Amino acid sequence: MCADNKSDHSTDDDSEISHEAMSHQYTPLGYKLYRNKTVSRKRILAQTLVTGATMLTSAGCGMPVGYSAILLPQLQNNNDSMNINDELASWIASVHSAATPFGSLVSGMLMDRCGRKLVLQFASVPLILGWILIGFAQNHTFLLLGRAVAGLSAGLSAAAGQVLIGEITEPHLRGMLSSGPFVSYSFGILLVYALGSILPWRYVAGLSTILPFTAILVFLFLPESPVWLVRHNKIEKAGEALTWLRGGNHLQAKEETDHLVQRLQQETETKTSLKALLKPQVLKPLLIINLFNILQILSGTYLIVFYAVDILSHLNGESFDHFLAASLTACVRFLFTIISTLLLGVVGRRTLSLTSGIGTSLSALCLGVVLHQSCKENNLLMALFVLFYVASNTIGFFVLPGVMLGELFPAKVRGHAGGFTFMIFNFVLFGVAKIFPFVKSTIGISGVFWTFGASSLLASLFLYLMLPETKGKSLSYIEDYFQQNNLIWIRRDKNWENKFFNRNETERLNV
Repeated sequence: MCADNKSDHSTDDDSEISHEAMSHQYTPLGYKLYRNKTVSRKRILAQTLVTGATMLTSAGCGMPVGYSAILLPQLQNNNDSMNINDELASWIASVHSAATPFGSLVSGMLMDRCGRKLVLQFASVPLILGWILIGFAQNHTFLLLGRAVAGLSAGLSAAAGQVLIGEITEPHLRGMLSSGPFVSYSFGILLVYALGSILPWRYVAGLSTILPFTAILVFLFLPESPVWLVRHNKIEKAGEALTWLRGGNHLQAKEETDHLVQRLQQETETKTSLKALLKPQVLKPLLIINLFNILQILSGTYLIVFYAVDILSHLNGESFDHFLAASLTACVRFLFTIISTLLLGVVGRRTLSLTSGIGTSLSALCLGVVLHQSCKENNLLMALFVLFYVASNTIGFFVLPGVMLGELFPAKVRGHAGGFTFMIFNFVLFGVAKIFPFVKSTIGISGVFWTFGASSLLASLFLYLMLPETKGKSLSYIEDYFQQNNLIWIRRDKNWENKFFNRNETERLNV
């Protein structure tokens, strides 16, 4: 966060804009006027319930991601027809990510046509089918097919979940609740690691169908995104959804509905088009999120998940239980996604991202040095570096891309842009996961961690220059920021916030 800009903070700012004015600036509807404690508890509970349903879906999608880490060692130790070599193992690990982009592409179109909630329900169907194919597979073809079908589900649900949470939550809750799916995603990875350490892989596949079945049922009782409802001329239903999401506060729900209608009327184009996607307010967040995603992948965020047991086998002697070590990294990831969720409510996005990037880089570079020196007797030191790497990477790099997706894109293109972003992300992830065994054999495990460290440093520099501070800001504020004539955050027009406040105050008086 830039120290010379006081307006980076949304609460304890001592600039010439008053605290009351800043409250209206970031939330033009003035939700802080509603102080009824019963209503406050109800609205927090309502928004948490929708987030919880989304977390069920993301937990289910986290399980196939971590599944390869427990599946591959079991298949490699088999002497039957399901035995695999390194080439086939790389396909089993990466084919999930190869299929995910197609789910993401379809997700963008479905979100805008059918709604965020319906897409999340539909996403659970291929996941259930994928687990059934895996569980009953008698050859490698059906195993790969099951992994690919499950990958479609991850692509369908990822953007839809983040968009739904971003659109139903209030600004002061959005950071914490938007990171909720990553907590459950990490829990899904931890759960599949734990199950795989005590059960055969077929039984794990069968048990993994429980979460997506539950998610389908829970979503039946929850409302659709009010933003989507307004954009499809379902104003009355949007008001009903917002009334429930705001704890029964009809006045706040009406103001927010009127604001959504007003923002829609200000748009000049009637439907999403390629021209809309090429506008600066869309291209800027597309550039920021996608470049960050690529650097995040190269920093090892997901490779350590896909190949956890294989990577950890290089860090300690043969006597070390690598399944236990992989489960320990999953525990650390789960714990620090929870910590990240809490921090997002009090710490800015920029501070969290830079802390995560620097911590990831230092731990990865140090681990690379230790491994290069072949210090096998320093097992404890290497283990500490690995856990610190996972913790620091998780607290920011793992969580923030999803939070950014729900915050940075304009409402008009949020579905299409979110689906496109996850499509690019998963294409890159597939390529990196597929070539990882070759890269590891070429540069060695120490070179792998040096690459992780260098990528983390580059990502930190990129985020310092480009990432806007969105903590406590309304989605309208963020959308208007990207319409300014700037791309680099540290060189932005620091007076534009006054203009934003004055314009929104005028809009409030005209509602």
